[in-house]
Amino acid sequence: TLVNQKGGVGKTTTCVNLGAALAQKSFKVLLIDLDPMGSLSGWLIDEHTENGTGTGDLLRGTVGFLEAIKRSEDLAIDFIPAGKHLNDITLMENIDPFILGERLGSWIEKYDFVIIDCPPSSNVLIANALMASDSIVIPIQTETLPLKGGIKFLQWLTDFKSEYNANVNILGILPCMFDSRTKLSGQILETMKLSENLGPLVFNTVVRKNIRLAEAPGQHRSIFKAASKSSGANDYTSLAIEVITRSGLQVPEEAVIAPVIEAIETPAVVEDFNHQN
Repeated sequence: TLVNQKGGVGKTTTCVNLGAALAQKSFKVLLIDLDPMGSLSGWLIDEHTENGTGTGDLLRGTVGFLEAIKRSEDLAIDFIPAGKHLNDITLMENIDPFILGERLGSWIEKYDFVIIDCPPSSNVLIANALMASDSIVIPIQTETLPLKGGIKFLQWLTDFKSEYNANVNILGILPCMFDSRTKLSGQILETMKLSENLGPLVFNTVVRKNIRLAEAPGQHRSIFKAASKSSGANDYTSLAIEVITRSGLQVPEEAVIAPVIEAIETPAVVEDFNHQN
């Protein structure tokens, strides 16, 4: 599951391109759009966002798994779009956080990876995603405020796991939108890596800012079809290898890990992230 309670940090971009990278390595992948904004759905194909059935209908029980699922030939993966009724779920009270897991049932066992794109603000939907997940990836933009937001989310996650006895683990923290032209990006990245709490969780892969990544959604294509030689394609290939490894699966022999981006200078003293109240 891709989750962070801040918007615009790269969740949808990572969901699509990580899914595509895993599919390229012959893994069976399912993407689930759990964001009422439907960015993932709109990326894959427009009509699913406004007119089709989707996750909202699945949660309400008006359709089954096979009715909700779609196929992206470009990505070579299956996906469940948000649909037009997902926002209705956020308006309902006392929603069981186990509904999504129950609706998916044993169907997800046919997949090697099921990746859920979460909304930034709906605790109801985020709770369902977490309870249906084994592990999560937390994208954090390499800027000061997104880093602080990521820290707050980790605190919230600790409370959530305690309240619901959730068995979800953090697979990794993904530095996103790294801009090598600025000292701040390098300083924030180094701060993350040196943090006692964050450091062990941070992926070696850093997703760099790349115009091709920004253009891909408008083309309804993954970065591998839009610009296979770009830094974005390289970064998400590298991330896929780390995800496979951390998931305890075997990395295909042809896979090569991309070089790790080095921080530009010594870390800025943004804040003491090792000791949070």
